[in-house]
Amino acid sequence: MRRSLVLIAVAGAVAVGAVVVVVGVRSGSDDAGASTAQTVATTSPAGATSTLLPSGHPGIPTPAGDMPSVTPSPSAPGDEQALLTLGNADFMRQRLPQAEQDFTRALGLKPGDPAAQVGLAMVWHAEGASSRAETLLKTVLGAHPGNQDAHYTLAIVYFSAGLVDQAKKEWQTAAHIDPSSITGKRSQSFVDLIEDQNPSSGGK
Repeated sequence: MRRSLVLIAVAGAVAVGAVVVVVGVRSGSDDAGASTAQTVATTSPAGATSTLLPSGHPGIPTPAGDMPSVTPSPSAPGDEQALLTLGNADFMRQRLPQAEQDFTRALGLKPGDPAAQVGLAMVWHAEGASSRAETLLKTVLGAHPGNQDAHYTLAIVYFSAGLVDQAKKEWQTAAHIDPSSITGKRSQSFVDLIEDQNPSSGGK
């Protein structure tokens, strides 16, 4: 049965200190067809940018300074870190094919790099290939169980599929890994807001 889904792709772009929420609507089964994505944002009274998400979905304030004003370019073809930065910047601007290429090139320079793999999974999820993204993220966590970004991104994949309990568990794990980091604080915000919407799940 074909159905419409609202896909939430939240990217913790650590290399550039940013989080982007992409809201896309597509029809059909997972991995079949591309999603149409757009970033929807408003400005709060305090001046911070926040995303408009489905009812019950936690919002994430995004300071204006989080978004880089220019797209960085790799300083050299062999600069893996620069490719990660470029990939995150391309992802934030919804240049998904370019972002996929950036992360793939980074993996070519450093096979198995968890940051590049998480970045690639973010792209695949935003493109509608969520099963593929989930598999890659689980591979990352198999090798790096303490990778905060992988837990955070896997939570987004689960949440998009309506698996709220599993998403909450991944956000809780991400929050516990480093509560003081931006990703840790945002993960805890998701957990708190899920519990606010579903008080009975607070003890789970």
